[in-house]
Amino acid sequence: MNTVNTGKNIFKLKGTSKMKVTMFLLIMFSFNIVFSQNYIDFQKNITRAEIAILDSNYTEASNIYYDLFQNYNFVFLGNCVSACQSAIAINNDTLAFYFATRAIKHGLKMNQIETEKTLKLLQTKAQWNTFSANYDALRAIYTKSVNWELRKKINELHDRDQLWRDRHELQWWNLLWKPLIKRRWYKELEKIVEMELVPLINEYGYPGEKLIGVDEKFMHHKLSEEPNKSFMVKLILIHYYSKNRSLDDTFLINEIKNGNLNAKQFADFHDFRASTSGNNDYYCQWYWNLKFMMSLNKNITEEDVNKRRAEIGLGPHELRLRELKHFIEGRKQRNNPKPFVEIIY
Repeated sequence: MNTVNTGKNIFKLKGTSKMKVTMFLLIMFSFNIVFSQNYIDFQKNITRAEIAILDSNYTEASNIYYDLFQNYNFVFLGNCVSACQSAIAINNDTLAFYFATRAIKHGLKMNQIETEKTLKLLQTKAQWNTFSANYDALRAIYTKSVNWELRKKINELHDRDQLWRDRHELQWWNLLWKPLIKRRWYKELEKIVEMELVPLINEYGYPGEKLIGVDEKFMHHKLSEEPNKSFMVKLILIHYYSKNRSLDDTFLINEIKNGNLNAKQFADFHDFRASTSGNNDYYCQWYWNLKFMMSLNKNITEEDVNKRRAEIGLGPHELRLRELKHFIEGRKQRNNPKPFVEIIY
C-alpha cells in the first residue's frame, strides 16, 4: 500500500488511486491560489509600484509589477499599461512585451498600442512582428472572459443615468425646470442603484473590469477614446451618492478584496457618500483638497483619512497629491516624444 504525505495528513492508497489523489492535490492547490488572491494586498503592491513611478524609478516599478502579476490571474488594465510604459522607459523589451501581452488579455486594443505615444514605441522593437501576429488570439482570451450579458445591462443603466444627467447639465433651455429635472434624475438613480444594480452585485459581484471588461468607444456616444478602464458603474454611484442616501456602501469592501472593484474607484464614489451623509469618512480621492475640507470641518483629520485609505491598500493623502501633479505633468508631456509613465485607474 502506497502513502502520500500532504503535510498534515497521510492518505493510504491503493496503487490505482494515486492518479485520483494527484488530481485532488492539484485541485486543492488551484483552490488555494484563487482564494489567496486578496486584492487589498494587490493594491498595496500597486501603491508601491506607483511610488516608484512618481520617483522616476522605473526599474523598481517594473520589477514590482512583474512579481505581482505572476501571482494574480486578473489584473487591472490601467496597471498593465503603467507596467508596460515603465519597461519601455528603461528599454527592457522582454518585460515590455510581457506586460503588453497581459494588457491585451485584459482589454487593450491594437489601435491603442499603435497610437499612444509611449506604447507605440513597441513597434520599433524586434519582437513586434511576433507579438502583433498573436494579437487576435490574445484578444480572444479577453473577449471570452467578459460577461457580455452583464456588460449590456450595465451599458443600459449607464445610458439611463446619462440621459437625465444631460437634461440637467447640458440643456440650457431647461434652466427653469432644473430643480424638477434634478428630482426626477435622483429618483431614477434610486431605481437604477437600489432596484437593479445592487441585485446584480449580489448575484454576480461588482460589475467592474474583472466581470464586464473595460469600457469601449462603441458603448456610448460620449466616449471619444478607449479609456483603459471600466468607470460606468463608478459614475452611476457618484451621481447616486450626490444626494444623501440610506444605502451603506461598506458591503463593497468585499468586492475590493475579490478584485471586482478597484480600490481607488471605491474611494472616489465613497467621497460623495461622505459629503452628503455627514459621516465625514472621506478617503480624499475625489475630494482631494484635504486642507480646505479640514478648514470647513474640524472633525476631518488627515490621520483618519490616511488610516481609511491604508485599509483598502491606498497610500496616504500626500501620495494622492503627488498623483494629481503627475497627471497634470502628463498632460503637458503629450507632445514630448520622450516616454511618459501614466498612473491609470
